[in-house]
Amino acid sequence: MAVASAAGGLVSFERLSLDAVRTLVGPHDSPCLSLCMPTHRQVPGNTVDRPTFHHFVEAVERALARDRRRDEVERLLAPLRRLEDDVHFWEHVHDGLVVLASAGHARVFVLQQPVAPLVVVGSRFHVMPLLRLAAGLEPFDLLALTSRMARLFTGTVWHDPAADTIDRLDPLPIETAAGPPVTELRRGDVVDEEVLQPHRVKHGMGPAGMATVAAVHGGMGSKRDDVDADTEIFLRHVDEVVREQVSRRSALPLVLVATPRVAATFRGLSRNPLLLADHVAVDPHLMSVAELAAAVRPVFTAAQSRRIDRALQAFAQARDRGLGCDDLSDVARAAASGRVATLLVEAGRFETGRFDRITGGIEPDGAPGAATDPARGGDVAARCGEDLFGAVAESVLLHGGTILALARIAMPTESGVAAILRY
Repeated sequence: MAVASAAGGLVSFERLSLDAVRTLVGPHDSPCLSLCMPTHRQVPGNTVDRPTFHHFVEAVERALARDRRRDEVERLLAPLRRLEDDVHFWEHVHDGLVVLASAGHARVFVLQQPVAPLVVVGSRFHVMPLLRLAAGLEPFDLLALTSRMARLFTGTVWHDPAADTIDRLDPLPIETAAGPPVTELRRGDVVDEEVLQPHRVKHGMGPAGMATVAAVHGGMGSKRDDVDADTEIFLRHVDEVVREQVSRRSALPLVLVATPRVAATFRGLSRNPLLLADHVAVDPHLMSVAELAAAVRPVFTAAQSRRIDRALQAFAQARDRGLGCDDLSDVARAAASGRVATLLVEAGRFETGRFDRITGGIEPDGAPGAATDPARGGDVAARCGEDLFGAVAESVLLHGGTILALARIAMPTESGVAAILRY
């Protein structure tokens, strides 16, 4: 987390996660200022991001000035103005931005997915956009494998009702005893590839960088048989390295990118329980990092689609047994009492009102409103109130429930919510 400070204001840049969202849920110093907006990675699109944010800050200023003194308004706006003045920041935004400010401190989330433009001034933060995205984050490890080379990466899938994206893939260093960590493990580092030698030995290539000795005894078979044996020796070593240096530490799912022949051999000998059943059947030898990210995305998109299908089926079965509800009032009461195991919520649905977090009672304002149009910055108006859908989702999260945000067309109900109850 990077932090920038200024007189009267503090700005922190944070990485999105469910743990980060949990720290935002609950009471904070009122008023809580929430600014959400789509942004652009490249010119000319990103040239409008900073002016749009300026209009959003003006909307907050107008809302605060109704019942507060000028000095207090300026204190509350100080971190927003500091962020607005940071030209370097606006040149390096991604697809979405959420800024949450209270008591002169702003927490900034730069997102890989766009969010609907919205300005809210209320007693709590509007965290539903962050909660929706955080609930759809899926970190993973990636193994790009050929018969002669292995590369390891870690990344994150951002599941979204519109389109999944993958955060940048970061190379994972491979520890060796022979020298500094490497980003690519080669077969020649593991197996002496000179054929027709009765005994071939490589030293110092233990899976965790330990100075172990791997002795490989070669016979007098054909050159093809010897090369196949070398490949199997190499793949076994790769499997051990991945298990010891990566999977045991991260406990993340491992996706394999390899040709069908190499993948079949590796799967037959792998002892890694985190290796996914699906793999990407391409040769990764000359693939760039961006090409690898694009290649593995369909694997996670298909897995997320299966999860959604299972959730929809589970809701239908739960409703038949009296353990499913889709009325917002009923869902709110169940959420407050900790009865919601899984909440399906319509992405982008917003309705202001009041939610009693003890009884679960709700009082809608009946004013869902339309999303702010960033192209009409001068007409931006801050909403004053609490998002009922976000408040209910927060309550589910705090009680250990699961949140799944779906596109409107995928929702099994018209109410915008569907809950699977624990009891």
